[in-house]
Amino acid sequence: MSEKSIRRSGKNVVRFISVFLLTFVMMYLIAVYSNIPFIAKYRDLYIETAMSTMSHQWLATKFIPKSVIDRAISQRDNAEIKKGNGNSIINKVKNLFHLKGRDWFVAEFDEINMESFDRYAEDNPDVLRDGYENIQIDKSRVGDDPTGIITNYGDNVVAIDAKNKILILEVKGEGYNGRLAIAKDAGKVRIGMAEGLEKNINGEGSQIDELARHNNAILSINASGFVDYDGNGDGGQPIGAIIQQGKMINAPVGGNWFTVGLKYDDWMVVKRNAEYDQLRDAVEFMPALIIDGVKQVDGSSGWGIQPRTAVGQKANQDVLMLVIDGRQLNHSIGTTVGECADIMERYGAVQGCNLDGGASSIMYYNDHPVTIPAIRYDVGRWIPNIIMVDK
Repeated sequence: MSEKSIRRSGKNVVRFISVFLLTFVMMYLIAVYSNIPFIAKYRDLYIETAMSTMSHQWLATKFIPKSVIDRAISQRDNAEIKKGNGNSIINKVKNLFHLKGRDWFVAEFDEINMESFDRYAEDNPDVLRDGYENIQIDKSRVGDDPTGIITNYGDNVVAIDAKNKILILEVKGEGYNGRLAIAKDAGKVRIGMAEGLEKNINGEGSQIDELARHNNAILSINASGFVDYDGNGDGGQPIGAIIQQGKMINAPVGGNWFTVGLKYDDWMVVKRNAEYDQLRDAVEFMPALIIDGVKQVDGSSGWGIQPRTAVGQKANQDVLMLVIDGRQLNHSIGTTVGECADIMERYGAVQGCNLDGGASSIMYYNDHPVTIPAIRYDVGRWIPNIIMVDK
């Protein structure tokens, strides 16, 4: 190769590198600073998702200026509570003691499309062998064969536990897959603590199967957040107020955090600066999803897309327990807090609050997990406590 050819080749390489670097810089500037709606939407969603974790915030902070990050997550700091006129809530405790058999079942599990249930019963006559009050159907593991039973909103029913008054549904949407459990007896819903934290709040958490066994839970979801530097937390240092059977176990954070819990009359509250002496079981987290029948969030609301856990209550005292899987491309990416509120609102929630999510999100029922946590253990991480239903 001649000297002239070598010089020409060298110039071409330099030109290519220069064009590549210039193109990269331009794309970076557009991605970070552009106000084009499509770009701004997904840039902010990326930032929100990274910043709503303890261990992956560097995915935003390493590459994006702080001013851009602060603007993207500014919705989180909005302390305003949207208030309704009070007409959306009718506190009416169910009185089904006069009903028996099928009439009781239809009234208690009013979410179920009974035509689909009757078809299931025709194909599986043993399900009614012990009467409607003792129906036990459990196809709740991810990957179990579908029951063919649906709700009046078209969601698949994966478990009916008439004895414990529990209904579990599969909830699916664009990019997400999860479970919504409806506990029909709010009096059996409480906080269960890890054995290692009952006497020492700075002890060690437990995985959800251990928590369920220790607290005699038939159904449970993760509850409180905890100190989790670099994703290595063991659930031993919970964050936020924890009240168990009227006893304050951990101090509240306050500020923009919301206390979500059940009073002694089994009605749920979601509020800041709660009257803790009126609560029998409660935890503290954020953001609020629904307060007194009014949805508090729309879309991501500054919180991105993550695996999520939430709890709420209907106007008839049924308790809603929601877990959405995430961070799994072939199963479920995750969801926004707004979509969680939409799911709960669809099933009649008048109160609702987001709980600790991410790799901690998990639901456990009848001695097995019914969701897939975003971590290698099928029973999830070590966590401080659960919201549970007593067996």
